[in-house]
Amino acid sequence: MSELTVVENELVPVYETSTGEKVVYGSELYEVLGVKSNYRDWVKNRLNDCEAVENEDFQIFAKNIAKGRPAQNHIIKLDTAKEMAMLERNAKGKQVRRYFIQVEKKFKAGKTSKKVQSAKKERLPSVNMMVKNIKEALHDAGVDSKYIAAEVVRIYSDSGYPVNAPLISDTPKLWDCTSIAKELGVFSETGRPHDKAVSAIIQKLDLFTDEIVRTAYSRNGHDGVTMQYKESVFQKVKEWLQENGYPTVIELELANGNVNKCRVVYGEVA
Repeated sequence: MSELTVVENELVPVYETSTGEKVVYGSELYEVLGVKSNYRDWVKNRLNDCEAVENEDFQIFAKNIAKGRPAQNHIIKLDTAKEMAMLERNAKGKQVRRYFIQVEKKFKAGKTSKKVQSAKKERLPSVNMMVKNIKEALHDAGVDSKYIAAEVVRIYSDSGYPVNAPLISDTPKLWDCTSIAKELGVFSETGRPHDKAVSAIIQKLDLFTDEIVRTAYSRNGHDGVTMQYKESVFQKVKEWLQENGYPTVIELELANGNVNKCRVVYGEVA
């Protein structure tokens, strides 16, 4: 990722490598997002959250400074930087993510050619077949129709066939245990969002059947069905923590009847 050239500079500077890859500097992304924690901790945690791979999704290098030892900086691919901005879960993070999306669209549009359009037409039947198979599998798994529709839109969009589906935006926000942990500052002693501690709390709550939703998921090339929760469950977890004085140990009952003690460290909430 050497020989960087600035190609966009309206919000966060976006650079192009000699191979045409779009990247950003971690320190410049950090400054625009206005993160309160120090850069080293923030970038380490966010790259871990994104499951980013060194020398594939980002590179580390030493940046010379006027005094003291060289400071660490990162060159981060645009896709990973977009996900890092989204994880801030605030207005600035959303603004930066939208900016990166527009940058991507601009350069993708510039590369469109008749050859690419022809290739897309050839791929469409296979995408249609994949959508058909996934729809049937999700329906058989009991996934609600509106979440199946949202997954169909995602598949077509990821395959290069954007779908205009305004009704999908009405799908309510859902939470999994990891996203609840991140939002409420519930972490393990190693600094990762403590999804098992949140799962332990949910075990102790009285939930209505319609507060638990079966949805499709796709991550790292793997597709399947997972359980997510409505906003009301997020609020119940938050209230449980407040009412119980933010305990540092939360017991999780395992399927075999054993009990796992989840040790919790509470961090700052954005």
